[in-house]
Amino acid sequence: MCTGMPSGRSVRAPPPSPLDRGRPGRRHRRDVGLRGTDAPPLGGAEPGGGGGDATDGASDPDVSAPSDATVRCGGGVYDPDAFADAPSVSELPDGPAGAVDDAGDPAFDPTDDWRVMLVTEDRVELLRELDEPSDLGEGDVRTHELRVLERITGATNVPDGTWMLTAAGPCTPRVELGGELGEADLTLATAPARDARTLDLFVHERACASGQTAEGRVELVGLEETAEEIRLEIGVRGLDGAQTCPSNPPTPYTVELSEPLGDREVVDASVVPARPLLVGTRPDAG
Repeated sequence: MCTGMPSGRSVRAPPPSPLDRGRPGRRHRRDVGLRGTDAPPLGGAEPGGGGGDATDGASDPDVSAPSDATVRCGGGVYDPDAFADAPSVSELPDGPAGAVDDAGDPAFDPTDDWRVMLVTEDRVELLRELDEPSDLGEGDVRTHELRVLERITGATNVPDGTWMLTAAGPCTPRVELGGELGEADLTLATAPARDARTLDLFVHERACASGQTAEGRVELVGLEETAEEIRLEIGVRGLDGAQTCPSNPPTPYTVELSEPLGDREVVDASVVPARPLLVGTRPDAG
């Protein structure tokens, strides 16, 4: 929940920009939670007294994860099953429904398929699936957009109670890996042959790491070999202490298979929905 701005300070809502960590030339934004201790249950009776009915806009059957999993998108955490069932913005109360950005324009387009993931007295969080994914390279493909609306108090340049856009940007739903493991983007180092019994990957740590590789810190959380797919879940143990945020170089990593790859597809199962891995850039490439 937003606790308000200190008295005497002005407030300036940032324009939409990517919610990033450890990426060069992109602003590092604070984390935003898709669930708070005072938040109503996602897909439950609130907001507006409704919200339990699923709609067609975000109910893609591929958007799934294990039933006991939680998913992070843009820094916050939610139940992946709740996204399809979450209320639409048409059920928002008048205050956040009329939120504006720093220029005074509407904070969101109500004709887009926004889902209300959190409602409190002072904060609303909206999530939608992008019409077209945003491919930022090195396996970083953003499929959703998050917008955070907050009720401002104690500012000098807007009236108390004004609802404003305070954070925005694309994100990707990712399964929480647990423990102290951070997120990573994955690419194939080379296209594997059908008779390959190993997969050579590049692991791109998303957290700030002062430009270091993740050598010795990469962990294979999950490896599932089916008749159709090789499903990988890989995380990175973060570095201790404060880190700067230049670009992190990709880290070579090899996964051993129990039998030859054959025609099976290699997918990153730590994102929701799981997506195929593409061949990435070599660390020494210009």
